[in-house]
Amino acid sequence: MIKSFRSKKVRYRYILAADIIMGAHKLPIKKFTKYKNGYASTAMAFDIETTSYHSDKYDKDLATMYIWQLGLDGMCIIGRTWYEFKKVIDLIADYFDARGTKVYCWIQNFSFEFQFIKSILPWNETKGGYADIFAKDNRTILYAKYRCIEFRDSLALTAMGLAKYQKNFNLKVGKLAGDLDYSVSRHYLTPIGKNGITNAELAYCINDVMVLNEWHNSYIVPHFLDQEKNIPLTSTGLVRSDMKDEFNAMTKEEKKKMRSWLSNSQPSEQIYKIWRNYLFRGGLTHANTVRCNHLLEEPFDSYDLKSAHPSAELQRKFPGKFCRRNEKAFEKCLKQAMDGTYAFWGIFVFHNIRAEGWHCLESKSKLIEYSEDAYFENGRLAYADYIKVALTDIDWFNYMDMYEWSGYECRMLYQAKYNYLPDYVRKTVIKYFIQKETLPKDSPEYMLAKRKLNSCFGMAATGLPEREIVLNKDTNTLELSPQSKTYEELTKWLIMLPQWAIYTAAYTRRAICKSIKACGVDSIYYDTDSNKIANPDRYEGWFDSYNKHVEDINKTMEVYDYDREKLMRIGCFEKEYTGTRYKVLGAKRYMVEHDGEVQVTVAGMVKGSYEAYCKKEGWDMWEHFTDKLELPASDSWKKTTVYYDQPFDDELTDFRGETVSIHEGSCVAIIDIPFSMSVEQEFMSRIELLRQQRERMIAKGGFLG
Repeated sequence: MIKSFRSKKVRYRYILAADIIMGAHKLPIKKFTKYKNGYASTAMAFDIETTSYHSDKYDKDLATMYIWQLGLDGMCIIGRTWYEFKKVIDLIADYFDARGTKVYCWIQNFSFEFQFIKSILPWNETKGGYADIFAKDNRTILYAKYRCIEFRDSLALTAMGLAKYQKNFNLKVGKLAGDLDYSVSRHYLTPIGKNGITNAELAYCINDVMVLNEWHNSYIVPHFLDQEKNIPLTSTGLVRSDMKDEFNAMTKEEKKKMRSWLSNSQPSEQIYKIWRNYLFRGGLTHANTVRCNHLLEEPFDSYDLKSAHPSAELQRKFPGKFCRRNEKAFEKCLKQAMDGTYAFWGIFVFHNIRAEGWHCLESKSKLIEYSEDAYFENGRLAYADYIKVALTDIDWFNYMDMYEWSGYECRMLYQAKYNYLPDYVRKTVIKYFIQKETLPKDSPEYMLAKRKLNSCFGMAATGLPEREIVLNKDTNTLELSPQSKTYEELTKWLIMLPQWAIYTAAYTRRAICKSIKACGVDSIYYDTDSNKIANPDRYEGWFDSYNKHVEDINKTMEVYDYDREKLMRIGCFEKEYTGTRYKVLGAKRYMVEHDGEVQVTVAGMVKGSYEAYCKKEGWDMWEHFTDKLELPASDSWKKTTVYYDQPFDDELTDFRGETVSIHEGSCVAIIDIPFSMSVEQEFMSRIELLRQQRERMIAKGGFLG
């Protein structure tokens, strides 16, 4: 029978799995469409709730499932045991098998549920004899197939938490927040109702799968199934699919020519590994050390580059095939790079290199070698007697702005002709950008276009998976397959080159470095595509001049059939806000106040936890934002996962005092952990040293600051 209850004036309905198993109720499957790919339009979603605890028997942190919910065509099925889960899943598989169809079952963060169910279902097998699953790594599962049911990770596809689905996909149902107390110990006999699992908590459970049911009907069905399109595994895959459509729109002869050019431009495996380890740098994120650990209480401006990476992909030229050059030809190659005709990359040795001003550019992790006396400010090179490093021409120009050295040597040198990216790439980027600029900002289409635009870079930056992840049935663990793919197999059908990602990120760093060079000590903090500037009135002219140059480029940029006016500001610096207070303790460790609101960003700290803890303790947030910042486990909101891959039998007592025997084939426990801000004491000493140096220079009239 269908059970119902009301919570917060909303009526919820559900069916007990036991009633379906005993035949007291049929599976709530509505009439569906069967598509050419064999899948049904049926909406299906799965979720579990668990209790984590420390086991005295095993002396480990373990977990057990106490309730599961399965959304099926808008109706929720509630179960309490894995036996019920297996029976219901088999009944659903029987239903669709009998009709010759397959069905998707969506799970938000499938990796969590998979850790519990991987030993429960006998997964389909591939031709190689492995379980038919696909994983990015041994703890990140994207799909697993059981009979005609394909379990899929909705988080990987959308790249967003469930709480954002309602707004971003314009759904009627949204995730409930704060209604389920995870600190309460429960097991499969903890009752629903009567002081057990409350109606509010049950509503929370039901909504989690109802959100995915509606998302499937409103997004997956019309955008993929109705259009006979394959559903990508990840958000980056969405862009890859669109770009392949543009690629395939070329004539047969054009595609053949492009395939040949791409294959010829792909680096060798040895060079690719050097690039991945040392040449790809990502975004420039750092703080001006002299401005650290100091409360700035004067106006400052935060500038953002408008669509930084996409603008580089549209405006700039990129290298294709790199050819080895004699190291003695470096000066000539450098001149050609300055002219914008040829790119280069190489391995260089610098002697007596040091930061020229108040900013440090190079990451310690990207240096191939460095001398023992090398000093790093929060992970960025300040000075060294000797370094060996791989640089592109764009990186070299940044070094010229940010460092000085007594000498250098070129140890390896490659050169490539500069050209604009192929039309199929640029057309895709422009399409997403125009959609982002013209669609209503509260529409799901706008959010989708924004995610796709950001993924254009991520698609090129994704590393090559040399070996597949497979499930070892004997150990019940995911591990690397013994069969590795060759580099040729991995790169044969790629339509993006790794050097495009390297140069896209480099162009964005170049823009930020130019702004740092212009603003000097007043450049407080920069993060990939933004720069916070003190004494902003001094630099308005520079930003206006920079933007004028970018707009001139945009006037001549190929825009195909799109409105050029919509693209005139792409790649320009735009003032995001004027701040009133600021305090920074290094990269990803800052507090900022603007428009009457305070934002706290600390790497590894859960957003909102510091503010809540200060309020609880009656502390001033600005005063306690120091390198000694610590939050206890009970207040940090920070959690970690502890995996256990072996079956176990244990006993668990719930919050009512009832003890039962439990069994899990494997599990993952979620436990609270404390948070401490990690700032090296050597860096704190450096902050004080540079501050004293700056104060002496100001006193002598050495510079404005």
